[in-house]
Amino acid sequence: MTQPSPSPVLLTVRGTLAPRDLEAARTLHNDTAGSAQGIAAARSLGDLSHKAYAPLPLEGISRAKAGELLFIDTWLTPEGIGQFFGNPEIGKSAGAMFTARDATVWMPARGAFTYHLPAPMAKTERYVGMIRGPVASPEAAIEIFAAAVRRAQPDARRRGHLSHELYVKLPLPGTQGPLELLGVDRWCSLEGLREHYTDASAMSGFGGAFSGPAEPTVWQQAPGAWNEW
Repeated sequence: MTQPSPSPVLLTVRGTLAPRDLEAARTLHNDTAGSAQGIAAARSLGDLSHKAYAPLPLEGISRAKAGELLFIDTWLTPEGIGQFFGNPEIGKSAGAMFTARDATVWMPARGAFTYHLPAPMAKTERYVGMIRGPVASPEAAIEIFAAAVRRAQPDARRRGHLSHELYVKLPLPGTQGPLELLGVDRWCSLEGLREHYTDASAMSGFGGAFSGPAEPTVWQQAPGAWNEW
């Protein structure tokens, strides 16, 4: 389950901002990694998608903190990620963006129940709900998630759920660490997201999926004109 798959991989970069606010961070991003040159370099190495998200610190639902920023990218290969961030200029811009950051590569969880549904035309807002934690057995956790998500899917969709994806942490060569699972949900309604994540019945089926404390976070599309692709 921890062997790399031929599918594209997910890169999450979550960090505490060095710039004074999101607008200053947006300007820095668009002038460096999000510049025309930076975008061309990332794409040439296999970066298919790059999105920026601001935290929503919702009590009891999300542990995302004010002053943080999240990037979610989809890359063709982990090797492309390594080449991109091996560029000293990219490392320099990352250092200017964050005082502390966690960059993690995730591969799709094989056998997981995932889906993508279209958003209603009038629903233009976008939110991301994530849950990350250690697992003793990815296979067992995947089965627990599949059963729970299937059972609650009709209610989730009614509340504005757009997609569900499940990933397993891809260990870096030569490193050892706990197995981790990442669940990623996308929503078009913050009200619906709140309703679902506070619904004890909808959330009850996930017990036992994680072997230790898991961290839930909620994010919104970062405001302003971020250079994304």
